[in-house]
Amino acid sequence: MFRNLLKSQTIQLLVKRNAGHSKWANIKHTKGLKDAQRGSLFTKLSRQIKIAITEGGSIDPKLNLKLEQVLEQARRANMPMSTVQNVIKSSQVDKKQCKSHMFEIKGPGGCIILCEIFSDHIHMSKQQIATIVKKYSCKFSDGGGRHLFEEKGIIEAEIPEGSGEILELATDHAIECGAEDVKVGEDTLEFICGSTNLKKVADALENAKYNILSASVEYIPMRHQTLSDTELQTCSALFEKLENLPEVVKLHDNIA
Repeated sequence: MFRNLLKSQTIQLLVKRNAGHSKWANIKHTKGLKDAQRGSLFTKLSRQIKIAITEGGSIDPKLNLKLEQVLEQARRANMPMSTVQNVIKSSQVDKKQCKSHMFEIKGPGGCIILCEIFSDHIHMSKQQIATIVKKYSCKFSDGGGRHLFEEKGIIEAEIPEGSGEILELATDHAIECGAEDVKVGEDTLEFICGSTNLKKVADALENAKYNILSASVEYIPMRHQTLSDTELQTCSALFEKLENLPEVVKLHDNIA
């Protein structure tokens, strides 16, 4: 039955039981929890809302797909509506001409890091980032790094209790809800879909009784780079410094 479904919908599901259990994934997960605890999650979401309005040209989510997706992330993160409204209001009256930009960084062990920023002074932000990058013996990439990634929607959900065979059930639901891939971790499921299909798939999964933990558009590497323990620790320190810069919105990497 599964083979027929797979063939009829012309998608390939790459299910991995060990997703999220690499050393780097664990380092990022632990750090992400700390970030959320100190309120940086709302700060990041606020910047993404401003980017969406700047690039989409509208404060109406129905007319601005990117804004709709970010507002959905804010809702799932329990970001207060008053805070969201204040961010939207400030983006309308803000005189600064902020722009989004992506820097490519060649990190430890030859890994590639994509650094998304939102700044009214790109050159100054680049200088600040260059100082940090140099400190960790890294450098800006000559270009082409972004082409090593695919832009995808990532939906993280809790594994339903008493659901029997998780692999089979998650695979069936992935197909039914329009996801492309599903990865099974120890406590969570990661559904992957097209970047423009994020909200539709997330809503379908919620209707299928999944508890959605997060839903966002990410850059997924087509190939991963394996690093030593020392290189992983260097990357962790580099990420922390970069994420502390107010202009930095997101970091993406191809670390295994």
